Amino acid sequence: MRTTLRLLAKLVVFRCISVYLVASWFVPDEVYQSAEVAHHLVYGTGHLSWEWRHSLRSFFHPALIAVIIKFLDILSLSSQPLIYHIPRLAHALLFALADFSFYKICLRLCKTKGIAENSFVTYLSSWFVFYCAPRTLSNSLETSLTLIALNWFPFETKNFKGPTWPYIALGVLTIIIRPTVALIWLVFGVYHLYHSPTPVRLIFQLVLPVTLPILIVTTLIDSWAYGTPTIPLWNFLQFNVVQGGSALFGVHPWYWYIVSGIPAVLTVQMIPIIVGLLGPNIFRPSLLPFFATITYIIVHSLLPHKEQRFLLPIIPLLCIYAGGAFQNLKKWRGSAMAVMIAINIGIALFTSRYHQVGPFTAPRRIMEEWRGHHGKLSVAALMPCYSIPGHAFWHDHLDNLRLLDCSPDLEQLRGPTELDESDQFHGNATKWLIETFSLEHHKYQRVLMYEKYYETSRRWFESNGWYQCIEKIWHSIALTSSREDNYMIVLCRNGY
Repeated sequence: MRTTLRLLAKLVVFRCISVYLVASWFVPDEVYQSAEVAHHLVYGTGHLSWEWRHSLRSFFHPALIAVIIKFLDILSLSSQPLIYHIPRLAHALLFALADFSFYKICLRLCKTKGIAENSFVTYLSSWFVFYCAPRTLSNSLETSLTLIALNWFPFETKNFKGPTWPYIALGVLTIIIRPTVALIWLVFGVYHLYHSPTPVRLIFQLVLPVTLPILIVTTLIDSWAYGTPTIPLWNFLQFNVVQGGSALFGVHPWYWYIVSGIPAVLTVQMIPIIVGLLGPNIFRPSLLPFFATITYIIVHSLLPHKEQRFLLPIIPLLCIYAGGAFQNLKKWRGSAMAVMIAINIGIALFTSRYHQVGPFTAPRRIMEEWRGHHGKLSVAALMPCYSIPGHAFWHDHLDNLRLLDCSPDLEQLRGPTELDESDQFHGNATKWLIETFSLEHHKYQRVLMYEKYYETSRRWFESNGWYQCIEKIWHSIALTSSREDNYMIVLCRNGY
C-alpha cells in the first residue's frame, strides 16, 4: 500500500512539473474549444468559435473547467495566473491518476512485473504525452479518462471479479467529449460481449441502464446551453464524417498517420513496440489493445483531416507491447532505456520551452508592459486565426481581442471566389489594412503580428500612429505554417 501511494505521489509531482514546463502553443482547440468557452460561461466574455454556433461541440468539457473557474471566483482567487493555470493543473492531476491506472493495467496484461514496468517506463517517457498532458485539450481528457476506465475492463473475462459499470460510464463520457474515441470502445465492447455468457442480459441490464441516463443528462445540458434541443454528438458525426466537413481544416493522404503522424509522436518508442509485437509470444501481452489501435488508425486514415493529437489515446495502448522487447535485451536493457528516455526528454524540452512559444510569451509581455495604465486592453491579433489565447488567458487584463476571421462559409454568405478575412490579410496585408483596418484601428491599444507581415506594412502603421513598443518576441525556429515567422512584433498606438 505504501509503495502504491509513493508511486502515485511521484506521478502527481511529475505531471505538476509539466504544468510549469509546457509553455508552448500547440493547437487552437487547447483554448477555443475548452477554457475559452468555460470563461464565457462564467464571465460572459470569451470568443465562441463557429463550431459553437452550429452545435458541433458538447458543453461537458468546458462546463467542467467552468466549475473550477467559478470556484476560484467564489474564493476571490480569480487572478489571471490562477484562471489560466488551475484548469491546466486539474488536467495534469487527472493525467497522474491515468498514469497510475495505466501502471495497474500493465501489471494485469503483461506476463511479468518486469515486462509491465518496462512498458510503463516506455509510456511515461513519451515526449508527446508529456507535451499534451497539462493542456486543456479534449484529447488529453479523453485519453486520461480512457486509461482510468480501462481499470474496470474485464481483460481476464470470467476471472475478473470487479464491477464493469464504471468503464462503461467513463467510456460514454469520453465519447461525448471526443466522439471518435468510440472506435476504441467499439473493439473493447465487442470483446466484452463476445466473452460474456449472457450478452443480451449484459446489454439490457448493464450497458443500457448505465449509458442512457448519461446520454439523456448531457443532451439536456447541451440543449439548455445552446437554447434549443440538440445532440452535439450526432451533429459532430454528421458534419465531420458524413458531410466530410473535417476537410475544411486541411486534407492529408490516407497514409499520413503511417509515414508521418505515428513516427512523429512515438519517435524511438516505435522500435521496442514493433519488436515487442513481432517478438516471441512468451513476452507479448494480449493483442486486444493492438486491435483497438489498428481499428482506430484505419478509420482515422479514411477521414480527410488528420492531426498528431488524434493519436494521443493510442500511445499507451501501443506502449504496452514495448516491455517484452526490453525484457529480451537483458544486458543492454538499462542502456537502451536510458537512450530512449534521453531522446524524449530532449524533444519534450524543445517543444515545450522553445518551439511555438510566441503565442503565450507575447501576451505576457503585453500585460507586463501595460501595467500602470488605467483600464483594460483592446488588442488586435493580425495573425492566422486562433493563433493566440483569448480571454481565458488574458482574463481581467483584456477588454476586447480582435481576431482575423476564418470561419467556413457554411451559410454561403460569401461569393464563390471571395476570400475569408484571414486569407485577405495574408494575401496582401497593406491592402487589407487600408480597406478594412483603417476604419477600426483606433479601437485598439496594441497590435500583435508576425515580423514579416509588419515589415511589408510598416509604412501604413507608422503613418497611422503606430510604433513598435516592445522588443521583438521569439516564436519558433521550426515554423508549422508559411504564415508564421520566427518573431512576433508588438505595436502600440500613440498615446497608449
